[in-house]
Amino acid sequence: MHINNRFPTHPSLLEGLRVLLVDNDVNFCNSLTPMLQSYGMKVRTAFLGEQALEIFVQWQPDILLNGISSPKEDGYALIHQVRTLTGERGKVVPAIALTGTVTEDMYQHALLAGFSLCVAKPVVIDDFVAVLGILAITKNPHPHAN
Repeated sequence: MHINNRFPTHPSLLEGLRVLLVDNDVNFCNSLTPMLQSYGMKVRTAFLGEQALEIFVQWQPDILLNGISSPKEDGYALIHQVRTLTGERGKVVPAIALTGTVTEDMYQHALLAGFSLCVAKPVVIDDFVAVLGILAITKNPHPHAN
């Protein structure tokens, strides 16, 4: 299935969208960050769960992109902490698990852990941005109603 990204990537939907990117792969973060920024998103990166949680609490991102495979920290621990925090605030931030390979078991585990989606790296940027746009619309279906 091909995602038609014309509607979700409309600049007014993505402009200013706050994205927290957490991954231990510095090269991945350094390549994805400017691509997301080129769509008008504000991106902050973290390489460790503790740093990510601090940014999450202070900055309150609209979307969390979280690498789940890390030699030092498990991305599932971070999503558990985030879901605990967001539950207290009554807010659920869409979260995408990022991994090298997606199996059916891994996808199910990610959903049960609290992720909205599980996506394999490297991402196809246009399709990935379309998914982010859809998540943004789902989170705030009337962005200009305020």
